[in-house]
Amino acid sequence: MDSKKEKVIIYIDGSNLYFSAKNTFNCKINIEKLCKKLVQDDNLVKINYYISPVGESNPKMYVEQQKFLEKLRKIDKLKIIFGRLEKRKRDGEVYYVEKATDVNLALDLVLDAQAEIYNKAYLISNDGDFSGATSAVIERFKRKIIYVAIGNRKSISYHLKKVCSETLKLDKEFISKIKIK
Repeated sequence: MDSKKEKVIIYIDGSNLYFSAKNTFNCKINIEKLCKKLVQDDNLVKINYYISPVGESNPKMYVEQQKFLEKLRKIDKLKIIFGRLEKRKRDGEVYYVEKATDVNLALDLVLDAQAEIYNKAYLISNDGDFSGATSAVIERFKRKIIYVAIGNRKSISYHLKKVCSETLKLDKEFISKIKIK
């Protein structure tokens, strides 16, 4: 391995990426193209994709997600880490809340840094809750964390921009090269 190449891990908050791309650019992202474009010539160690499985109680969404997961499983070095969906009720309305995905991502970010698995990480999420783990990794383990921001001024995390080593804002031109046509 070329000594100038950095060991890279990409951490993807799947739900956050999906909704950020959909709401900002009205498209879906080709995960493999996105990762290749981010890593370029560096040494990709792994890609962690965090998502909660949709239950069979919603057959249409379940089938769609299963097809998507099959595509993800074909991507070299990609690992899917599952959280869970918890059913909630408010005013007679049923809705679901994603649980454990953020904790799993934050934990992996810190433990992988501690184990010296990467020098540089890309964090794909607009969730400011990751700022504490990110800040700890940068300060304690001297790793570089790049916040990959997708969205508009309101949806991009002020806290992640503040603590990450750098912010890479994905614009229309970047998205045009990685979106699913």
